[in-house]
Amino acid sequence: MAEPRSGWQGRRLWRSAAILAGAGLLLLVSGLTLIRTVGWESLPEPPTRARVRLFAGDREIASFQGLSRDSAIWVALSQMPPSVIEAVLTAEDRRFYRHHGLDFLAMVRAARADLVRGRVAQGASTITQQLARTLFLSADRTWQRKLRECLIAVGLELRYDKARILEAYLNSVYMGHDAGVPVHGVAAASQHFLHKNLAAVRLDEAAILAAAINAPNGMLADPQRARARRNSILQAMQARGWAPPAVVKAAVARPSRWQPTAQPAPYFVDLAREELGQRVDLPAKGELRIATSLDLHLQRAAEAAVESGLQHIERRRGAEPGKLQAALVAIEPASGKIRALVGGRRYAESTFNRATRARRQPGSLFKPFVYLAAFESGRGTPITPASVVADEPLQIPTDSGIWSPRDPSGSFKGPVTIRRALEESLNVPAVRMVQQLGPDRIIEVARALGFSSPLAAVPSLALGTSEVSLLEITSAFATLANQGVRVVPTTLALDPADARLGLRAVASEPVRVVSADSAFLVTNLLRGVMHGGTGRASAQWGLSEITAGKTGTTDDFRDAWFVGYTPDLAIGVWVGADDGTSVGLTGAQAALPIWARVMQSAVHRTPPRDFMAPPGVVFASVNRETGQLASVWCRDGGPVIQEAFKAGTEPISSCVKGSTLGQFFGWIRGWFRQTP
Repeated sequence: MAEPRSGWQGRRLWRSAAILAGAGLLLLVSGLTLIRTVGWESLPEPPTRARVRLFAGDREIASFQGLSRDSAIWVALSQMPPSVIEAVLTAEDRRFYRHHGLDFLAMVRAARADLVRGRVAQGASTITQQLARTLFLSADRTWQRKLRECLIAVGLELRYDKARILEAYLNSVYMGHDAGVPVHGVAAASQHFLHKNLAAVRLDEAAILAAAINAPNGMLADPQRARARRNSILQAMQARGWAPPAVVKAAVARPSRWQPTAQPAPYFVDLAREELGQRVDLPAKGELRIATSLDLHLQRAAEAAVESGLQHIERRRGAEPGKLQAALVAIEPASGKIRALVGGRRYAESTFNRATRARRQPGSLFKPFVYLAAFESGRGTPITPASVVADEPLQIPTDSGIWSPRDPSGSFKGPVTIRRALEESLNVPAVRMVQQLGPDRIIEVARALGFSSPLAAVPSLALGTSEVSLLEITSAFATLANQGVRVVPTTLALDPADARLGLRAVASEPVRVVSADSAFLVTNLLRGVMHGGTGRASAQWGLSEITAGKTGTTDDFRDAWFVGYTPDLAIGVWVGADDGTSVGLTGAQAALPIWARVMQSAVHRTPPRDFMAPPGVVFASVNRETGQLASVWCRDGGPVIQEAFKAGTEPISSCVKGSTLGQFFGWIRGWFRQTP
């Protein structure tokens, strides 16, 4: 006995009847309403902005129409290969030239197929309907959206001829994502997935382009199904007389290739696009070739270091694979050119640029700028790298109670020099320096260095409690490497005199923001960080003698930072999780190894210059523990180092607890220094 029409069969019957009834009602109502609906929507015109092509050296790294992040290349219908047009019509709308926006025969076929198979087995949308949905509507599967889609489709057919509609469709239809970049139109898809110009595609490639429209993101997931879809289109084209049997046979025999281009440096390209929008007036048509600052060799090294470094951390910590993120920026200090940029682990999974848009607490990475402000201060007794600061318990009243800064170890070192405080990244001396100078002075110097994020004028500013981006703090270190001259970071390698591009400056020319002497004093301290301080692990990569740098770690190990530089290159690295969970490692453990691999790659290709002291800096032999001049007359001993000072600020006393003779010679030395 046959099963009664109930359950899904009954629902399908009612659905099909509703479709037919709705279509008939639509035909009736549309005649009364279309006069008002025509003109609601309009088709896109050919782009009025030039096609932009970005280059890193001789290699093209991206191309786009105007400044849109989506990839689209507009090609006139008359310039498209007939095989592409015929393949798309075969796949998507065989009666395109015989309907007026809605194909009622296709609706009936689709309803019957649904009933037979018990599921949505066949679509009924025409090319005009698809265009209406792509340009003007969401993808929600609702009757309200479908009704408006039908109305717009009929309105478009009344307003435009078939050629104009088809041209708009072929240039705007969604064709999938390439490494996170949305691709629209068959011409852009040909470039991204077939790696050739649209004019050069073969018949089998035309069919694979048409096949991708139905399920663009499934082309890679199910290659066999994509091949079967392509072959079905080829055979249908043969049946319609659009392709000879011999040509179809050869096309079916060819392998089905659909491979993304894996665009290099996608985060960098996004930043370059933003900068172009701010600095360049694009012409209305034509093509613009623009050189960028990207170093492809360094970029590849950066991407590899980020991925391998994160994998190593996850294995070490037993963390969930893929959860950790990292960002990296490499800047040429003298020019501000960004040579490499990684904004996240995988662009295809997240286009959010953590190097430029994420703001996190930098922790101790901010301390060098506190001491820079101290060296720049002209008030009172000059502060030098040998000045002594107390690392002793400190209580600071706040609105929420008493705050007592301390190091993670919980211990205190007593009186320490600024060198030792920075090399060992001690917290209390940095906080005392903020109290002595005032937080507003620290913020003033930070702003001059390029920090644009909000900075709270509180004592904890010294410990990096105000959130900043990786790009701005790396740029600030690049200013130190450039001896106090700030250059605004850029992704472009444009000649400012090139009037053809209508270049607009986003900031002034390179400008001195701190003295060369003060910048060098901080750099010299940060070289000590690499020798025996928190950055000493850099010796494993042979970098401790030629670089300066600083680690940063926030509370609960949520963020790990490292920025290090030579006179020629500053590289900053951040490691963390988007949700703020703990990395479980310090900046030296998580971020420094990634930095080291990239810096090692850079210095192997181009050996760096030496750090050169400016004329206003002198060196003196001092006791590392006390900061006093080293002398045989001192009884307290201690290691002797060559310390840098601004001329005239070097210590004149050879001992804190010295002999009477030692104090006498110190008095004589001071008297001669003050006498012309």
